[in-house]
Amino acid sequence: MQTAVPRILIVDDEPYICQLLARYLAADGYQCVTASNGEAALRLLESDRFELVITDIMMPGMSGMDLLNIVRTLYPDMAVIMVTGVNDKEAGVLAVELGAYGYIIKPFERNEILINAANALERRRLRLLTRGDEPACPEHPMRVSRSGKPVKIPASDAVACIRSGLDDASLMERFHLSARALHSLFDQLVATGQVRQSEIEGRGALSPGTVVVDVSELSFPAQDDEKPVISAADAVKSIRAGMDDATLMKRYKISAKGLRSLFRKLVAAGFISRSELDERMMESHQWAVVEGIEQP
Repeated sequence: MQTAVPRILIVDDEPYICQLLARYLAADGYQCVTASNGEAALRLLESDRFELVITDIMMPGMSGMDLLNIVRTLYPDMAVIMVTGVNDKEAGVLAVELGAYGYIIKPFERNEILINAANALERRRLRLLTRGDEPACPEHPMRVSRSGKPVKIPASDAVACIRSGLDDASLMERFHLSARALHSLFDQLVATGQVRQSEIEGRGALSPGTVVVDVSELSFPAQDDEKPVISAADAVKSIRAGMDDATLMKRYKISAKGLRSLFRKLVAAGFISRSELDERMMESHQWAVVEGIEQP
């Protein structure tokens, strides 16, 4: 059975951002339409079909948050991703609490856009599937990004391992997943009712979720005594030695969220390049596909 190509509405008052996002997504097979403000986006939503909206938070007139609230009311099955500047990260977190499927911080990378879009569309598909609004695809149930390979995991096995108390690194080793793939797995299990969101959130106590990079020439937020301090030089050496995500997490006693925080800070500080991380992604599984999902 063939499914329609996902259509994405991109909303930003900066034409360059609209064009850049559309170019990244169209190259990966999506159909994209752009709008320069929230009002124009609503007119397009009234007249056309879209599965995903990607909108900037800070826009003149109707803000991205205003647009999110309207979309969640009028089009509750629509997936929404927010785009925010590094200084507005808290707004992105708030948007997720209000119903957005995720947020992306500028400046962003191509793979980051593709991964977030694919995850949002897959979560939307699973939500519809559990309600019987969308037939299951007889082939591979997840759209695979060029940045990684799909991994099929029995839902019962994943749930049993999560509830047994295995930490993130152990789960990644058991199922041969990257940090991103692990979070994809969590999202799918929650979306299909196999585990509760509170169970996933409760896992934060198993290991720290963020890290502070120890570099004197950089200014980061005030250090939290509960967060591990990691030598930037040691982290770069470990990454370039070929350590996989699970090994890095065990070495520094951090969670998958903490590992992503470490990667972002090392790139921002110029210790490693984004291309190095992209190469790591190509060498590891970036997707987890749950098999044997039981209807809640």
